[in-house]
Amino acid sequence: MEVDPLGFAQVNHSCYTIMAPFHGGGNVFLYLLKGDRIAVVDTGVEHTPSEVLQPALAGMGLALSDIDLILNTHAHLDHAGGNGEMKKLSRASICLHRDDLFMADSVQAQVEFMTAPLIALDFSREAVGERAEHTIANTGQAVGADTVLSEDDTVDLGKGIVLRVVHNPGHTPGSISYFWESEGIMLMGDGVPGMGSRPGGYPLYFDACSYRRSLAKLSRMDFRMMCLGHAYLGGTLVNHPIREGADCMLFLKGAIRTADTIHQAAVDAVRRMPGAGKRELALAMVSELVYSIPQVLVRETGMPGAAAAAFATHIDAALDGSYEADIL
Repeated sequence: MEVDPLGFAQVNHSCYTIMAPFHGGGNVFLYLLKGDRIAVVDTGVEHTPSEVLQPALAGMGLALSDIDLILNTHAHLDHAGGNGEMKKLSRASICLHRDDLFMADSVQAQVEFMTAPLIALDFSREAVGERAEHTIANTGQAVGADTVLSEDDTVDLGKGIVLRVVHNPGHTPGSISYFWESEGIMLMGDGVPGMGSRPGGYPLYFDACSYRRSLAKLSRMDFRMMCLGHAYLGGTLVNHPIREGADCMLFLKGAIRTADTIHQAAVDAVRRMPGAGKRELALAMVSELVYSIPQVLVRETGMPGAAAAAFATHIDAALDGSYEADIL
């Protein structure tokens, strides 16, 4: 797939991917769909529409004002942070799953959602504050949604582009994929974060049981291409935001193996250390997981980047037995 200097590349006859860098060394991948109506899947962070999306569209002979729909996969700051600016520059309608409306409606609600696992694991006040500041700086204005989506809803863009909503919670409560069934393409944002988006970091998800059920659900579906929100690691030797053919199932199996490995570390820590606090349990998980999942520790926290949310939810599930009872 040839990438234009402006950061976009053609996926198929009507779909393009656009790479959008953001503060802190991250990249998010947006997707443009050209039917009778034009839609963009996710909007990046607050500055993405004007600084990244607008020049990329110009390279395709389009403008922001040509965008009719914003199809959010979820409401996190790096996927919906540009919604406010997009509304002002394009007047496009925002589509989002109902279970993520609480974050789309309130920046403060998103801050609380993003920092809750850090607080649960007794991260320092500075670390919690840094996460809050990063969220606020990149989220932009909270503008809610114009169309609230649910499982099996369809979005018809014309010219054969009919997308079915697949609810795959775990990363967030309202994480969804848009399934273009006739092309076998699953546009899925961060629904399957694999082994994480950065070397030595961990996958980001906030509900271990929901996430594991979503992985099982997706594994039973028939698709030929996964269009991911980041160049996630895992499953194959080459990490790319688009996985095709057999690599789709390899990536899903790798994500399942990663989640189950993290959970087993939580179970072992709870068994070995009855009555221990969550931070102590999480640090014990780090010591065990070094043998199975690559990690680079953040000096201030003693844990891999992005690991707090997964560690916290797996500890909760290990303590109440819900993962084993519901999943395994």
